Amino acid sequence: MRAVRWYGAYDVRVEDVGEPRLTSERDAIIRPTFATICGTDLHIYRGEITLVPGNIIGHEFMGIVEKAGKEVKRFNEGDRVIVSAWIADGECWFCRRRLYTQCENINIFGMGPVYGESIDGAFAELVRVPNADTVLIKAPDGVPDEKLVLISDGLATGYDAVVNSGMEPGDVVAVIGCGPIGLLSGMCADILGASQVIAIDIVRERLEAASSLGFTTINASEVDVAEEVRKMTDGRGADVVIEAVGRTSEPLITAIEVARRKGTISVVGFHLHEYSIPTGQLWLSEKRMTFSIGDPIRNGEILIRYIKQGKLDPSRLITHRINIEEAPKGFEMFERKQSLKVAIEFRR
Repeated sequence: MRAVRWYGAYDVRVEDVGEPRLTSERDAIIRPTFATICGTDLHIYRGEITLVPGNIIGHEFMGIVEKAGKEVKRFNEGDRVIVSAWIADGECWFCRRRLYTQCENINIFGMGPVYGESIDGAFAELVRVPNADTVLIKAPDGVPDEKLVLISDGLATGYDAVVNSGMEPGDVVAVIGCGPIGLLSGMCADILGASQVIAIDIVRERLEAASSLGFTTINASEVDVAEEVRKMTDGRGADVVIEAVGRTSEPLITAIEVARRKGTISVVGFHLHEYSIPTGQLWLSEKRMTFSIGDPIRNGEILIRYIKQGKLDPSRLITHRINIEEAPKGFEMFERKQSLKVAIEFRR
């Protein structure tokens, strides 16, 4: 079968590899039909997360159950499913409390040995899914793949960014970073009752995408962001600020400045390093920070309901569709910000 493999920074290749096999009767084999390149995949592409050369990458996907182990009870061959990017065992203390992203045996597709066992990723013609009864989400009939696939990771992350912030209807929500996670966070804030979503970025195309979703936009390269948000909120600042950039302390500092006193900073940007942040300012202004990864297993059903009701259409973010052989080009486009979201469509 064909698969996308990582060999080093900016070096991904499409190669022939052996087909996966069930290693446990709790496993399933999925034939992907639709996958997307996630911002986290860019960290791998850049070499910021080091894998073992030859690892199959990708984690945001859905498909058809090709084969199911004897202990898989909830799914059968031929079922159409969304696959949670996060792999949880469904049995530990955290899973029993539906805190799946903190499972004692947590893992993720396509990120090599970051969490111990290396689980091959989504950008392949067949994928082994451990703990299938927990990790798979039944896809509804009549809803196309492109509307559902982001439940696998990005949409679940955007939803948790809002819900975990404690946002209330009528709140003003500022989103720092208008990549897919930031825009999905804004979309979730909108359907959950935000009075205004303020989208902040420096990339014109991303600000245009935010504007097309009905968000107020601020180009951070042209104005003082915190001052501009205060002008829009009678001098207070945003009730909730979602930080969706990651990588450095700069977006975190900006988020703290943009939030009002007793406001909330909800962090979903991907952070690998330790920073110093203005704890004195946070304490004096009683601002709070919360961090979210995004839980597709816990949130999958409610997100499907919003999509079926027409309240959410994540497919609006997909700007490019490619086949698996074009995956290296897709990574290059995403890295250069020539696309907002790249989807890989597989032959059925």
